[in-house]
Amino acid sequence: MSKMSSERKTIYYVGNAISVLGLLIFMSIFVTSALNFGNFNNFDEQSRSFAFRGVCGMILMMVGKVISKVGAQGLAGSGVLLDPEKAREDLKPYSHQAGGMLSDTLDKAELGKHLGSTGSTQTVVIKCRDCSFLNEEDSKFCQECGSKM
Repeated sequence: MSKMSSERKTIYYVGNAISVLGLLIFMSIFVTSALNFGNFNNFDEQSRSFAFRGVCGMILMMVGKVISKVGAQGLAGSGVLLDPEKAREDLKPYSHQAGGMLSDTLDKAELGKHLGSTGSTQTVVIKCRDCSFLNEEDSKFCQECGSKM
């Protein structure tokens, strides 16, 4: 089983921290505007501050998400490097996790018991127009009267 390196984990958490910082800066606009509701003193300076914090907050959120994606999936797995072999290696922890989750779900649903125990297969039959005999689906002629299906 492939494990994620500690460097990639660190990059992932740093990216998330940058995203949270960007969100806090962006949300500070709403807190400041609520606290200063109706106060139009120094309006030009306040509007510049709001615009600056809004743009910087959004940029930090986007950059943080990109960094955390690179940390989680690696450079090739996130699409920064175009190397399919390296991408498979970078995404191995996720592949193993997805396979394990699927296996756990199938075990929980107990589908193996139901699928493996029947042993019978269903056959599709077609009724002959002339004699009403039931023939297998792949028959070209009726097995009873010989007419074309």
